Amino acid sequence: MLKFSVNNQVITRENDFRVVADSQNYLMAEFTFSDEWKDDIIAIFGNSCGEFYNVIIDEGKCAVPWEVIKTPFFTVSVFCGDRITANIVTVDVEKSGFDQGETSKPPTPDAYMQILNSAKTPYIGENGNWYEWDRETKTYIDSKVAAKGYIPIRGTDYWTDEDKAEIKEYVDETILGGAW
Repeated sequence: MLKFSVNNQVITRENDFRVVADSQNYLMAEFTFSDEWKDDIIAIFGNSCGEFYNVIIDEGKCAVPWEVIKTPFFTVSVFCGDRITANIVTVDVEKSGFDQGETSKPPTPDAYMQILNSAKTPYIGENGNWYEWDRETKTYIDSKVAAKGYIPIRGTDYWTDEDKAEIKEYVDETILGGAW
């Protein structure tokens, strides 16, 4: 696991973990942050071709996108909040013995897809309200919205006597031509 510390706006690599090219769903990054780093923190990984991938850091960790784990290096940075940014750290990547051939790989989901994929399904609590996942507290919270729906009945629930008179007058004059 790659380890980084972020103090104010300076990111520093904290270990000498050797990275070998072509790994997929293996390499993780772990970050520690000074106090001003709050809210959702996003890691930015860039490959040597200038392509960048944003990944949400969850509980100080995230997966390194396989697309950047190529020789000779990739870069790491972070940002958060209204926009606190950090410098860039370069991670050297050694050549692997893996022969890629023609095998295709699914792309790493971008930060927006990660947010969508991290959404938890709402459920109905014992009190009859919907409970929704709160990303900040990482718990389900009571939405205070009753799960029991009610479909109003036309003519009984939402038409007043005045509405009915206007509708009747409109129908009489417009559709029936006032012949009735």
